[in-house]
Amino acid sequence: MASSSTFIKRKDGRSATDMRPVEIQIGSLPNADGSGAFSFGTEAAIASFAGPLEPPGARMEVFTEAVLTITHRPLEGSAATPSRALAAGLHTIYHSLLDLRSHPRTRTTLTVQSLNSSQSPSQPLYVSSRAVAINAATLSILNAGSIGIKGVPVAIGVAVVSKNGKGKQRSYYDDVPEDAQMYEEPEDDKEVTLILDPTRSEEQNAKARFCFGWAFGAGLSSDTPASDSMDQAEGRGRESEHDTEAECVYVESDGVFDAVTVGRSLSPIHQHHPSCVNPAFTDDTLLACSSKKHIMRRGSLVKP
Repeated sequence: MASSSTFIKRKDGRSATDMRPVEIQIGSLPNADGSGAFSFGTEAAIASFAGPLEPPGARMEVFTEAVLTITHRPLEGSAATPSRALAAGLHTIYHSLLDLRSHPRTRTTLTVQSLNSSQSPSQPLYVSSRAVAINAATLSILNAGSIGIKGVPVAIGVAVVSKNGKGKQRSYYDDVPEDAQMYEEPEDDKEVTLILDPTRSEEQNAKARFCFGWAFGAGLSSDTPASDSMDQAEGRGRESEHDTEAECVYVESDGVFDAVTVGRSLSPIHQHHPSCVNPAFTDDTLLACSSKKHIMRRGSLVKP
């Protein structure tokens, strides 16, 4: 596989490891306990968080923890399978990180709204759409400050593209069965490279796309409740910076790739955070990613 550093400048002038301009807004929705908007260039999402709240009825109560309800809404039309899949992924991330056990018999709601034109209900969301949704959701939870969180999740997309920029192997807009889209590549199209934070156009022409999400915090590898982890981090003061861990809490994939490609797709991100994360995915995680289906698995990223 070609190194990302050898990739030619992209159409918008970025190098392979450059991100688009990032814009953040917090507290823009006055009726929510917390809200946040996040964008990579023109790809944007806004989220609101509320809770803990009284449950609407006894049947909605859980005696051991707060109920977490997450909804994703497209800009146009009603939520379909891609939105429900993203909501399920968000639930996997935040249910394990939020201190829901400190608020039994209550409920919390997280609503994420995409701010870009929707795709067909039968097509998966762009990885950049998923990334901004996760980042906006995290901002809304932090802005609310009403429930402790063990780590701060952030996400970014990566695409695997042909180095010569010719053609595409599978597109979000190809209404062709997956098996019919797998064809023998021309010899000069087999050398590929990696790009960070791909645009929608780049994703359409990519061979594979990944959305990675990490949670950064102290004590992620322990079973300590979120509230205790934050108290311990505050007690350690500056020393807590050296105890910060990073855990991969979200991996979503699409396209044609193998386990080696998954590992190498992390390289553009490591260039931005070389001292923070070091890939240590388990074999079953990499094999699951290689199944050519949309999957979510947990792996570990720890400081060297």
